[in-house]
Amino acid sequence: MRLLPALLCLPLAALAQPTPTRTFFSLASSNGHGAVMVDARTSKVVHFREHLPATEEPQLDAMDREVWVGNQPQMVKTRDVLFDAYFGLRAQGQQRWVTGAPSSSGYLTAAPSPRSGSGLITWQHTVLGLEATTYVFAPRALPQASFVMAMKLRNPGASPVTGVSAFSLQNFHLGFGRPGVMQELAANGETVVISAGRDVLERAFAGVVVARPLGTASRAAAWHPGSSLAENAFRVVEQTTGDLTDRAGDLGVADDWASGFQFDVGDLPAGEERWVGVAVVHHADPFAGADAQALLDTYVGGRSAQQLVEAERASWEAFQAGLRLPPSLSVDEQAVLRQSAVVLEMAQVKSGQAFLREALTRDGEPRRSRFRAADGGASLPATVVHRGAGAILASLPPGEWTYSWIRDGAYAVSALAALGLTNQSRDALRFYLDAEGGRFQTWNELSLYAMPPYVISLTRYVGFGVEETDFNDFGPNLEFDGFGLFLWALRQHELLTNDTSLTDARWSDVATKVADPLVALVDPATGLLRKDSSIWETHWNGRERAWTYTSLTAARGLCDAAAIAERKQDGARAMRYRLAAQALRSAIAEKLTDANGALASNREELESGADFFDAAVFDAMAMGLFAPDGRIGRATTAGLERLRVAAGPGWSRNDDRADHAGRVDLSPWGSEYDSAEWVITDLRGAVVLRAQGDATRADALLSWVTRNAAANADLIPETFDEASGAWKFNAPMVGFGAGVYALALAHRAAGAIEPACGAFFDERVPDAGVIAVDAGPLRDGGVTTGPDAGSATTRPPTGCGCAAVDPLLLGALALLLGGRLRRQREGR
Repeated sequence: MRLLPALLCLPLAALAQPTPTRTFFSLASSNGHGAVMVDARTSKVVHFREHLPATEEPQLDAMDREVWVGNQPQMVKTRDVLFDAYFGLRAQGQQRWVTGAPSSSGYLTAAPSPRSGSGLITWQHTVLGLEATTYVFAPRALPQASFVMAMKLRNPGASPVTGVSAFSLQNFHLGFGRPGVMQELAANGETVVISAGRDVLERAFAGVVVARPLGTASRAAAWHPGSSLAENAFRVVEQTTGDLTDRAGDLGVADDWASGFQFDVGDLPAGEERWVGVAVVHHADPFAGADAQALLDTYVGGRSAQQLVEAERASWEAFQAGLRLPPSLSVDEQAVLRQSAVVLEMAQVKSGQAFLREALTRDGEPRRSRFRAADGGASLPATVVHRGAGAILASLPPGEWTYSWIRDGAYAVSALAALGLTNQSRDALRFYLDAEGGRFQTWNELSLYAMPPYVISLTRYVGFGVEETDFNDFGPNLEFDGFGLFLWALRQHELLTNDTSLTDARWSDVATKVADPLVALVDPATGLLRKDSSIWETHWNGRERAWTYTSLTAARGLCDAAAIAERKQDGARAMRYRLAAQALRSAIAEKLTDANGALASNREELESGADFFDAAVFDAMAMGLFAPDGRIGRATTAGLERLRVAAGPGWSRNDDRADHAGRVDLSPWGSEYDSAEWVITDLRGAVVLRAQGDATRADALLSWVTRNAAANADLIPETFDEASGAWKFNAPMVGFGAGVYALALAHRAAGAIEPACGAFFDERVPDAGVIAVDAGPLRDGGVTTGPDAGSATTRPPTGCGCAAVDPLLLGALALLLGGRLRRQREGR
């Protein structure tokens, strides 16, 4: 152990970081009902999805059975109904579309944030003698998939700019298909109607979109590929100096309609400004145009583009004013943290219902749903009530992970609570209890586990709140870390907000469907959690492992369940959970550490003798199971230096990409995803390093993430390239980005880690072994359950005045005492 100081006292060169540059230009805005995204390199709106999550629900066949193709379950995919939208400009006899790279782009500042702090995307051009500033956002006050794009024109010169007009172009795609939310939808069979008030209603299979000009539009245009040059507004602005052809009424059916508006501003005096804009709303019913218009009537209410932008900004300023931030933040840290709070807010699903057509991807193809209308009706079309409200996605668009994982969600929930966003945190926790979980209990993969009923997803959820997993050639991902993470996040919510209302109302569900199943998943042969796919999702069929991360989250979660049970005066459960947690922690210390005390990735790799390092185990210290400055904590930190990357100050997530050379590869799934530097492990590692007294290295990690975010619209990615430090894979991340950033700053301010179960693991004498004790099937409230219930209860001897003893408690006590007795026998 004499090498530890040398490993931890790294030279300054080891903390050197590349200079972050702007590489991320796909900026999203969401109101929790839909999402819109711009490409800030082209100054175009390029994505408008009908729901926030990537999928809706599992497909059903005529017998209401879920549809599979090969080994893949088929999901109903959310649609992107926009090809692109953007503005154009005429001034002093010239006109053009205002596209291409702007001079600047990002999120509009919402005070008191020093910059950013809102969901309003903005960029600026200087064109034809005018400053043209564009704003795009999903309006928080409009509870429907919708967006506003507005443009402010300002004359910065000393003389008037004459003959000013603005143009808009909107190219919606509403045809057949559900190819995936980031893929183009067909544009067949579209109908356009332009109302007397110049609303453009475009409808087809995928619903209706209403585009409303904000302010007085002098002309409304619509065209398709077969239209004349004079009718084609794109070509008129691009190739001429003329006006758009004004059209009205029902323009009929064609493929690939596009529409646009012309706003005649007139002369613009020096120093003055004018605003134009378009408000857009989507409804999945093609014949609900009047309903969509009514939504715009309520939202717009006669306000101008400028007033809508200012109202949206004011709503974000109110949001920012309500945040609880840690003290002593730098300007960049405050901006990134405040935008991280916005990301957390925008990533939470607000909708609990959806209109479903009777056809799935095209006319004549039936759609079926497990959900019912509010009146209980089962037939489609209908507006159904689903279970998706409250879910938090793992990323925002364009990130691939617009799904709700419990793992990412737990870090997000804890961050929301730390930021004072009590309602959002509670809503997310309620989602996990109300969603349709427990669907994999009887799967063949879990048949040997006697899987009890449960409610927390073993992987993730589709958008309407149904548990799902993903498959490859090695079967599904089935992950048990979510149980412990939910319990940890639930107690973090209580501690940080003083709100116990959810647990008070749902303690029975929390105990019987989360904590009790977690205890039942302890493997009596090892004392660890049973093998699973865990945090890095290695799938099944021989690729499941006894992962340290799964066991550590279970131990922490059971400690938190014990604390909640004590508050609820549920003494029997409090003891059961605490003993189980302590026994599990002892098993981790014994079964999952190397000769130096360093925590390994999993038991199988540890037993191979090499290549067993995984930065996910930082959470064993960050979550308070082991003292950061104890033997296990310091040995783990030293061991993980093998994962240091070349560019940034952090670590690859594990060594799986290049381990086990020349030997049996126990992690054959290794890829670039494994060798990349992960933000979550960087920031959880920073928490541990700071607790170990290495503030310099912890600050370097925080600075690395902060400076990268500050250079990229204050957003946080999933990963950095291990060689160059450039952004890699998905962004912006929510729990694994914004969430862990908020938690790292909160820990820096708090200065301490809360020990699990009231105290860190006692490392004064290393553990020496776990006695395998069959704890028997799960018992609840004194009633034994399970297939062997009749023989499971340990009964007192005749004449004993005590009650029957819960075998789970006996097993946990044996696990705790067995190791200590063995240590005494072996002189350890």
